[in-house]
Amino acid sequence: MTRRYYSSRNKPKSLTLGELYWKLQNLYLLFRDKEFFVGKAEIGKSYLPDAIKHKAAVALNFQPFPITKWSQENVTEDHIFDALEFLYDHVSKPEDWGEGYNGFGYQRYDDEAGQKDFRDSANAFLADYKTGFELTKNGIVLALGTHGLQHILNAEIVPYDERNVDSKVRNAIAKWRNRDLSLSEKKAAIRELADVFEWLKKTKNLGAVLDGKDESAIFDLANNFGIRHHNPAQKTNYDLVIWYSWIFHFYLATYHAAIRLLIKNEKRIKLPVRQIQRAR
Repeated sequence: MTRRYYSSRNKPKSLTLGELYWKLQNLYLLFRDKEFFVGKAEIGKSYLPDAIKHKAAVALNFQPFPITKWSQENVTEDHIFDALEFLYDHVSKPEDWGEGYNGFGYQRYDDEAGQKDFRDSANAFLADYKTGFELTKNGIVLALGTHGLQHILNAEIVPYDERNVDSKVRNAIAKWRNRDLSLSEKKAAIRELADVFEWLKKTKNLGAVLDGKDESAIFDLANNFGIRHHNPAQKTNYDLVIWYSWIFHFYLATYHAAIRLLIKNEKRIKLPVRQIQRAR
């Protein structure tokens, strides 16, 4: 983990777009000079091959190389994030110096270690841009979330049912953290969480761990406020941006509590009678 120094700790969310580009340049130069782009992209301190330029031009909608010489119109948030994701895909940590087929050089590269080092360094400054961003382990730049609610988005997805619960919750969170999320996509993320609750209700006895009124409130929000169904009786006269944010985080927090209660309850049911009596 890269250390965050005084001003970053005490004045977060202060980077301008220009400063974000400056950080990108220095991140690239730092890892280029340590030969982290040699293994996958053959980029060295004094050599930038045409092949990686062509590859970037095909993959992106602009030419990021040379990264230190962008025109003013190319310095956009999308371009900076595109470049970070592209570089992440081409970074690997050099190891095992020795004699190779073309002289002395590194003989082995560790992709995972290189990406971790790159990700840690990038995330140290991405957190200070706007509301905060991060480069994930999958190489995707995502929003961290509103301050104070980040812990809900980052909370562990406790293994329960990968196909019907865990993967759907992770997918909903990934959708929500997309910085360009439209209102319809936000609604889809909320609906995915509502579907998880519906499945838990029908197959895992959700009512056994939630009060009846609490369980009823979960489905009332989805069914009567324009999330899952479309009918004239639904309530839709509210600010969607504020409403969708509230209901998504409410659902996610409720999921984290409910799933842990279900696991605890299921373990208790499986205990022999004597063990249950001891536990009491």
